[in-house]
Amino acid sequence: MKSRVGWILDAYVEEDEAVIWLRIDDGQVIKLRDRYHPSFYILPKIVEHGKRLISSLQEGPSIRNIEWAYRYTNLKDKRKKRLLHITLDRVDTYKYLVNKLKDSGYVEELFNIDLLHVQQYIYTKLGVAPTSKVDVEFNKNNFLIGIKKIDDEEEISSPPFTELYFNIHPSSSDLTPNPSLDPIGLIEARYQEDGMIFKGEERLVLEGFASFLRNSDPDLLICPECDVFTFPYIFKRTKILGLDLQLGREDVRLDTLWKPLPYWIRGRVSSDYDLYSCGMAGLVERSRFSYLPLGIAARWTSNRIIDSRNCYELMRRGFVIPKNTGYFEYIRPAKEIIERDKGGMIIPPRIGMVHENVAELDYESEYPNIIVHYKVSYETVTPEGLVRKKDPILPYITERALERRLYFKRLKKSFPQDSVEWHYCEQRQSALKLILVCLYGTSGCCWNRFGNVLTFEEINRRSREIMIKTKDFVQSLGYGLIYADTDSVFVKKEGARKEDYEELAMRIKDCMGLPISLDHHYKFLILLPLESDPYMKMEAMKHYFGMLHNRKIIARGIELRRHDTPKLIKEFQIKLIQALLDCGNAEEVRTVGYGRALQLVKETVERVMAGGVPIEDLVVSKILRRPIAKYKSALPHVSAAIQLVSGGKKVKKGECIDFIFLNASHHNPLCRVLAYELASSKVNYDKEKYRDMVLDAAETVLSAFGFSRNMLGWRSSARSGMEKLREKR
Repeated sequence: MKSRVGWILDAYVEEDEAVIWLRIDDGQVIKLRDRYHPSFYILPKIVEHGKRLISSLQEGPSIRNIEWAYRYTNLKDKRKKRLLHITLDRVDTYKYLVNKLKDSGYVEELFNIDLLHVQQYIYTKLGVAPTSKVDVEFNKNNFLIGIKKIDDEEEISSPPFTELYFNIHPSSSDLTPNPSLDPIGLIEARYQEDGMIFKGEERLVLEGFASFLRNSDPDLLICPECDVFTFPYIFKRTKILGLDLQLGREDVRLDTLWKPLPYWIRGRVSSDYDLYSCGMAGLVERSRFSYLPLGIAARWTSNRIIDSRNCYELMRRGFVIPKNTGYFEYIRPAKEIIERDKGGMIIPPRIGMVHENVAELDYESEYPNIIVHYKVSYETVTPEGLVRKKDPILPYITERALERRLYFKRLKKSFPQDSVEWHYCEQRQSALKLILVCLYGTSGCCWNRFGNVLTFEEINRRSREIMIKTKDFVQSLGYGLIYADTDSVFVKKEGARKEDYEELAMRIKDCMGLPISLDHHYKFLILLPLESDPYMKMEAMKHYFGMLHNRKIIARGIELRRHDTPKLIKEFQIKLIQALLDCGNAEEVRTVGYGRALQLVKETVERVMAGGVPIEDLVVSKILRRPIAKYKSALPHVSAAIQLVSGGKKVKKGECIDFIFLNASHHNPLCRVLAYELASSKVNYDKEKYRDMVLDAAETVLSAFGFSRNMLGWRSSARSGMEKLREKR
């Protein structure tokens, strides 16, 4: 017998065996095997039907065992039901038998049948989440004898898995190359510090890449659109060329595979660039939360990730899993639906003025805390109200994810920003934050097999109730509330200090029973209208900017927060806010600050019109959300992408397209912009377009003071219907 310590890299099921790939602590990767026998449960229509099923199924050659078992069949069961537990010898007969039983007149319902075999193995036998650190015992034939989880829950860094990034470039210039006709002309690959480009004859390109992969021996292969493009393309070209190209840690016969993933790369895990954006540590959190292998945890949506964890926890509690049939809802009067089907509470902002000495108080993970504090779950909310139940499933799962997220969120603050440890903590807490958001968001979802729309409505109702109580409480203490949005309140009180606002947060916490803290203490805060127009006084949510007492700028919903805003506009808007708010009091902001801001606007417009802006400061960046051929309109970034393709560059969905406006009003969309990669240092940019962008940014910041571009004698070159309405007024 042997013993090793390592991390579970991958797990899957083949026929009558489960396979576990383990990266052990000395850097090696080993393959372990374990016995697996698929099973499911049957609820007979009557007991006599169960006896007949036993009699008929015992004759089946693949049946390993049939026994009566007692299990809960849904979340509202108070007593377990008597079911038949069917265990088979092999996987290959499982689907046939299940389909046959679906049509049987003796069967009321089947359970556990839409779980993956690897899920059943992990839930019922392995009992340890993939990526976990474990101590394993196995025999000389590498058959697993025992496995014990080693606690590494407070580790910051991810397991020592290694990654290889690569991208293929077909030789065709078509927007949608054909793998049957178009050979691969180039492959780019990077492993740790080593980068390689393989080009030339296709056979040599593929063999060179495969050799580089074997020598690097990575655990993860990361590429764009790996499932739908990259691996199918390489697979098709490999078969056409008759190559025995092996990309995994064990050889497979390519002629027996009907698709490349995951069978082609046994011993490694594949992931898309986009899916890997959460980083290795974030992906590990998804895997451990869901009890799913890395590759599946990367691909599955948050709803399926949550479903996997729900199923795991319920099976531990003696439940069987019903087939996911989708949405159900209680039949209710329309009046009740209208009354209950509402989101969070928003108290409109007090716009059109400079707010001084403002505190932003945020409820920490309010919706997850509501779920935990009030025990709101799929099975506890009924049309009659919230019923009490010992240890309901949704609060149980939410509380563990919440505690873990808050641990890494707080730990992150102890490290220098952008340090390795800071990034690991950020990846973990961000992945858990998304899961927590979706635990709330999918609680009433039609694709959640346990979903209950009343649960979703109850969480929102509690949130609105808390906001109303918070408003009344802070006002009773003499604080003015100037804005509130779902889980945040903005309050002010003349003469209040930071310590007073922190004490206020503690008193709210004691009153409401939910954690709340001082997020920002503003010296000045300006809440903006929906339209940058002195006549249109419509409030806007999450649309404001301010300066903290340390002179730091905080902004939401304006140009400098958008990823596609050129550097020129972002830097201008930051300087504009600083010029406006770097004052001693609100009156000085309205006079001295506003005067400085107007001067900055004039100077910036003059610089733009004089052609003195470097082209790198004019770049607009937008993501290509779909293949170029599927766009019906030649939007600016689509036009830039077409230019890149015409220049011989491969452009794919998900890429960020950088471009500069040359002539935004040109009748030909392809002449309106220029892809930044094709630009020289001496480009005659569209001065009027960038001037308008500067003035748009200025109106956003200064609209509360009555500013408009007309004051400077400028009018937008692209006049909208709203602008025409303003002129009439």
